[in-house]
Amino acid sequence: MGSLESPTLVLSGEYLHAVDAKSRLTIPAKLRETIDTEKEGEGFFAFIDFDGVLCLYTPAAYERLAPMLVDSELRAAKEVRDYKRLRYGLAEHVEVDRLGRVLIPEKLLARGGIQKECAIVGCQDHLEIWERERWDAFVKIRLPEHDALAVRAMELAESRAAEEPDEMDEQPT
Repeated sequence: MGSLESPTLVLSGEYLHAVDAKSRLTIPAKLRETIDTEKEGEGFFAFIDFDGVLCLYTPAAYERLAPMLVDSELRAAKEVRDYKRLRYGLAEHVEVDRLGRVLIPEKLLARGGIQKECAIVGCQDHLEIWERERWDAFVKIRLPEHDALAVRAMELAESRAAEEPDEMDEQPT
């Protein structure tokens, strides 16, 4: 099936929390209950993703990202190699303790600009951890653009779907 297949995980919502003095962040129970650890694995992979945002992916969701950059032609591109070094080399696996907390390495918190107050945002297949003021500013700027963003996102998805070969077309006759 193509890369636009339905996700097995849908995380959503905005939760305001604080990182404690020991660099632990409590993942809201509602989000933890959404994650089927039998399918998605235990813990999260934490790394800085697009826009400098700290992201948490379940092991299964993180694994689903990998095939996108395996093509040998892509491996030859320096930008792809550099990106993979940053994506995988700086990622850390973090465990969820019995109280629903994850210990976020201080270097990842610093790279994400997170000191104490943060917003945990469900983004379909992953969680984003934003510094609270930065998140509030993002929402203030982008919310009025919601409709235009939605139209553009749908156009991109339709364009991508049109580029992918239909599974029936791939069958030998």
